[in-house]
Amino acid sequence: MYQTCLLCLLLLVTTVGNSQHRMRKPWPGDTSKICLRMNFLGLLDNQDGNGSIGGEVRLNKTWSAIMDAGYIFYSEYFKNADKASGFILRPGFRAYLNKYRNMYVDLQMHYKNVRYTINDYMDNDAMNNPPANRELKEFQIQKRVVGGQILFGGKLFLSRNYRWFFEFYIGLGLRYKEEYLYNEPDGEYGHSWGIFRAGTLTPKKSTMVVAAVPYGMRLVFAIR
Repeated sequence: MYQTCLLCLLLLVTTVGNSQHRMRKPWPGDTSKICLRMNFLGLLDNQDGNGSIGGEVRLNKTWSAIMDAGYIFYSEYFKNADKASGFILRPGFRAYLNKYRNMYVDLQMHYKNVRYTINDYMDNDAMNNPPANRELKEFQIQKRVVGGQILFGGKLFLSRNYRWFFEFYIGLGLRYKEEYLYNEPDGEYGHSWGIFRAGTLTPKKSTMVVAAVPYGMRLVFAIR
């Protein structure tokens, strides 16, 4: 009897130990401790065409720190813009929503700084009414955007070792926007009005708050 009880006890301990080991075993797809990500779909954005790269560092099983940085190559935000250059920064945090860590929600800050070079007619000495004259010239417009956004997304794995995958996301955000003539103290530029931009620009900052619906796809590589 004693030997039978001892054998049953050993069998129970072995079974519990194996079960705990299986529970602690991580999902093979959970490789995303440090990730490099690339978003080239921003090049299709005719408002402010950009390419960006970023990264993710896992802090624990649920939370990650994330960061994206992009460079703006061109823009059709102003129809007479000869060129545009600027940058975008998006730091934030990510929370995973399930044990497989393939669904997530991102909380991100958004900062954009762009300068547009325009070749068009501008009113000079616009402090007077009417302006003193109108001149065809090259000048610049500065835009700054600050805001935040919340994104919901998921992963689509591409490789058997789960190192390569796509991230899809969609979300909602708010943007505070400033636009003004750069280094033109007496100028005034009136251009076609737009829903998300000022109609007439002066050296004084024109400000507005607009909604944003960010969405896209990234290519991600899990470094380790």
